[in-house]
Amino acid sequence: MQAFTRDDGRTLPVIEGYRERLLSERSSYSPRSDWSPRQFAVAARKKLKRTGRFLADFASWGGRIEGARVLDVGCGDGIHCLLMALWPVRSVAGIDMELPLLEAVERRDRVRRLTSEVCAASRLGSNLDAVLERLPLQFFKMDASAMAFQDGTYDLLVSRSAIEHIRAVEKAFDEMARVVRPGGLIYLSTDPYFFPRGCHKSGVVDIPWAHARLTLDEYRRFVTEREGHDQARRRCRRLETLNPYTLREWREKIDRGPFEVLQWREEHSAFADALLDEYPQIIEGIREGVERRDLISERLKMWLRRR
Repeated sequence: MQAFTRDDGRTLPVIEGYRERLLSERSSYSPRSDWSPRQFAVAARKKLKRTGRFLADFASWGGRIEGARVLDVGCGDGIHCLLMALWPVRSVAGIDMELPLLEAVERRDRVRRLTSEVCAASRLGSNLDAVLERLPLQFFKMDASAMAFQDGTYDLLVSRSAIEHIRAVEKAFDEMARVVRPGGLIYLSTDPYFFPRGCHKSGVVDIPWAHARLTLDEYRRFVTEREGHDQARRRCRRLETLNPYTLREWREKIDRGPFEVLQWREEHSAFADALLDEYPQIIEGIREGVERRDLISERLKMWLRRR
């Protein structure tokens, strides 16, 4: 078995095939260039069901979708915005630093194809641009930490799989509180950094939980030795875009804001639990402050009310 030696002299085993095993455990949620028509259709149906579940949760916390003003922060492909705009809302706005549904970016064709599948499944017609024009829906290229909206504009704010990417996340939380009216609802979810896939696909290597056991310099050295300088630079650049916060740190940041926490849900993974049983030595070498729950929580979901 190969091994890697950290700067403190501790030796970590290198598990050949670990990266491939981890990434194959879950299929991709984002459309890929090699997807079949069936995969696009299945993904579209999943998005429809997920939006239905989300709006049911919104109603369970006292929210009313009728006449609601909705903001999606870090809207990504924009499909969730489109699906919410099918309901009797007053308006839906989506913001992100890149808008693949509208811009000439590399993944634009895949995103538009999946969006067209969603429109077909919703019986909206095949002309995507016409659908977008007739819905109460707008997209804005905008920084979440400096939003160009007036105070108290929105009744519901949604941000899914985005806050881990926002470097000035405390400012973003302040902005979220500012643009939501008092009594309005906020839903946040994130992929916790210290989960096995929390470093995202490009960060996974053949040392289990490397991002929880190595400093960035050690990680760079390991990838350089195994894959070369260019790959090390790409992988490290990806890690540097993510917020390496523990679940405890996320809670502290939320508690400092003007939010009433209605629900705090840490979704634990049986797969990660089994990995820890397989590699129990990991616990002894993780970063200071990282707990077992950080290693096995694959999703953090929060429902908040603006005070």
